[in-house]
Amino acid sequence: MSTALPKVYVFLCSSETYIGCIEKSVFGSDQPWPLQIAPGDYCLLHHYEAGAVFGLWQASTNGGRNLVPKAWGKRFPYQVKVTRVSADIAEVPKELLAEFKLDPAHGGLGTCLDSRLAEKIVQAMRKGGA
Repeated sequence: MSTALPKVYVFLCSSETYIGCIEKSVFGSDQPWPLQIAPGDYCLLHHYEAGAVFGLWQASTNGGRNLVPKAWGKRFPYQVKVTRVSADIAEVPKELLAEFKLDPAHGGLGTCLDSRLAEKIVQAMRKGGA
């Protein structure tokens, strides 16, 4: 029986929203796609101003609406609560993203990563910190 490939979802953040994500252990979006997230799915933060992708977290809840109602002044109502699974918050290696022709400095990561990239990121981030 084969194991399911991990699902990895990418949330955007800025310098303004990053701290709220970390302090509240919740990631959010103004679009409804987080509603498809289930506990155990992996999550990354794409800090678009820094041109970097950070991880690694796992969803501790299903995606929902207003799980932390006052987070970010209600601008990002579609949310998921997360738990960090790597020992430290670390940047996803740029060479790993480059292998899949992704550049966090120019966006285009999407919300759910390709299963091959997702598996490589989870393995690399867990080795590096968990």
